[in-house]
Amino acid sequence: MSESSILSSLRFFRLRGEKYGCSEEKIAEKWAEVRCGQREWEDFYRRRWQYDKKVRSTHGVNCTGSCSWDVYVKDGILVWETQRTDYPACGDGYPNHEPRGCPRGATYSWYTYSPVRLKYPLMRASLLRMWRAALTEHTDPVRAWESIASDAKKRRHYQKDRGKGGFVRVSWDEAADLIAANLVYTIKQYGPDRIFGFTPIPAMSMVCYASGARFLSLIGACMISFYDWYCDLPPASPQIWGEQTDVPESADWYESTYMIVWGTNLPMTRSPDAHFFTEVRYRGAKVAAVAPDYAEYVKFAENAEKTRGKMHLLLSAD
Repeated sequence: MSESSILSSLRFFRLRGEKYGCSEEKIAEKWAEVRCGQREWEDFYRRRWQYDKKVRSTHGVNCTGSCSWDVYVKDGILVWETQRTDYPACGDGYPNHEPRGCPRGATYSWYTYSPVRLKYPLMRASLLRMWRAALTEHTDPVRAWESIASDAKKRRHYQKDRGKGGFVRVSWDEAADLIAANLVYTIKQYGPDRIFGFTPIPAMSMVCYASGARFLSLIGACMISFYDWYCDLPPASPQIWGEQTDVPESADWYESTYMIVWGTNLPMTRSPDAHFFTEVRYRGAKVAAVAPDYAEYVKFAENAEKTRGKMHLLLSAD
């Protein structure tokens, strides 16, 4: 190590008063020392929170909360976000909506650039090998898929691989060709009503919803609702009225005197609105929870602690 390197590494122990034009002072019976400078590390901290612009946005992926966030952009990259606090009040006696947002939204800028985020089509390797081999034998993609789907051995082979991973990246065109061939074959063989699907609900994106709904309608497929697919929110509303929970806003929960929560885990899936559900209990509202497990919303039901592990239907003491 050179002499200059040694001196540089020991610069913390060198007096720097003359360089910074200030005096240095020994305090606490010379156990401590007040110095000027040597705070270059703060530059890194300050650069971390610098940004080029601030835009208003929301996190609409798999969430209908549409919470309002200020998103900070630096060098074209999302660096962090903060909750907006300018929601209008609901009126006297109501809790505020704000701050709306949940920990999942607060970390969305990290999720956007996550190395595990899916950005390209993936296909199971065993099916991809069959598909490419079939295309060498049949120039028509529909005939190529038919040679796989109609062969019980081939079909059983790639179906048994489900759940075992083994995905590989393919191009968008290759994925679209396989899907299109599959749809055409199914319609010709069994009819369009054997195809069903759903698109994101309008609250997330009208463009996505309209494009998917239009496509399914044009080919004669059955379109189910967003909630029917994964049952995160009550399916009774679209089944009865045809609307996807087109009901009053969450603040109206605060006017309830008796609530039956069934099929929706409010603190988990409706984090920004769940406080209306929890706070109304301070007004004397009774809560009944119907759940197959001791989920987050069950603990707010009457006698939840006494019946935990014994009953899944928790009703009020009245």
